[in-house]
Amino acid sequence: MIESDNIMKDKKLEKDDLKDTDIVSTKGDEKDTGSESLDEKTKIDNSKELGVQVLKCKSCDSSLDITKKDENNNVICPFCNSVNHIYEKNDLHNVKKEKDTKEKTENKEKDEKGKKEPINWKKEIISWSIIVAVAFLLALFITEFVIMKTEIISGSMIPELQIGDKVIGNRLAYLFSDPERGDVIFFEYPKSDKMLYEIDPELTYRYDKSKKKKTYHDNSDVYVKRVIGLPGDKVELKDGKVYINDSEIPLDEPYLNENPFDEDFGPVTVPEDAYFCLGDNRNISADARSWDNPINPEEDPDRFRFVYKKYIYAKAVLNWSEFKWVDHYRYNQGV
Repeated sequence: MIESDNIMKDKKLEKDDLKDTDIVSTKGDEKDTGSESLDEKTKIDNSKELGVQVLKCKSCDSSLDITKKDENNNVICPFCNSVNHIYEKNDLHNVKKEKDTKEKTENKEKDEKGKKEPINWKKEIISWSIIVAVAFLLALFITEFVIMKTEIISGSMIPELQIGDKVIGNRLAYLFSDPERGDVIFFEYPKSDKMLYEIDPELTYRYDKSKKKKTYHDNSDVYVKRVIGLPGDKVELKDGKVYINDSEIPLDEPYLNENPFDEDFGPVTVPEDAYFCLGDNRNISADARSWDNPINPEEDPDRFRFVYKKYIYAKAVLNWSEFKWVDHYRYNQGV
C-alpha cells in the first residue's frame, strides 16, 4: 500500500512538471540553442499537450520522453534525430505580452495620426491664393498662346459649322508649318476697321449721330473659312465651280452645302504668304470673292482679297457644341 502511494506521488510530481512546459520541433541534426522564433499556432498546439509525460515529435510524430531534455530544454527524437525544443510557459506569456504591447503601440500611433491639428487659417488662405493665382495664369497662358475659342455667328460654313456652334482652335498649328488646302482656319477679317485704320485712320472714323461726333470702330471680328488657294495658285470660278492653276477639272468639294450659283470670278493669283479662302455655304458666304478694295480699287482691286498668314489666329480643331472634330478635307486631285 505504501509503495502504491509513492508511485502515485511520483506521477503527480512529473505531471506538475509538465504543466509548465511545451514542445516545439526543429528539423535537422543540429541542436537548437533556443534562438528559434515560434509562431503562435505551434505554441497553441503544443500547449494542448501539457500534463502528459510522453509527447509527440513534431517531425515524425514519434513518442518522446520529456524527462530526457537537456540543459537547453531540447529533446532529440530517437527515430528522426530532429531537435524538439521544450517551450516554457513563462516564455509563452512573454511573447503574448510583447504582442499586446506592439498592438497597443500601433493603435496609439493610429490615434495620434487621426487627431486633427488646429487649422492655421492664414496658412490656408495663402496656400489657396497661390493655387488660384497659378490656375489663373495657366488658363491665361493657354487661351492666349495655345488654344482659341470662337462662336459661329453666320451660316457661311454650313453644314460643317452651324450658327451658334462653339469651336476651339489650335494657335500652335502653323507655328512650324503652313496651312493646307482644305484647312478650316480662324483669321482676322481682311477689311476689319483695325486693319483699315493701320492704312488710313480716316477710313474708320464714322459719324455717331447720337453723340454728334466721329468715333473709331474697332471691328476686328474673327472669321472662319476654308482654305482654297495656296500661295502662288491661280484661282478661278466658272459657273460656280473652282479651278486651280488652269486645271480642266474643277476642284472636288463634297463639303458644300448645296450646288453653287452659276458665278464667274477671277482669275486671281494668290500672293506669297497669303491664302484664298471661301465658305462652305458658297451661295451666301461673304468671302474672298467679295473682299474688294475700298481705297483704290482701280489700282489694286485685290488688296484685301487674301488672308495673310500673319493674320491667321488658329486652325479649327473641335466643334465643342456637337463634340466632334472639324473636318479638314484632303483632296484626291494633284492640286
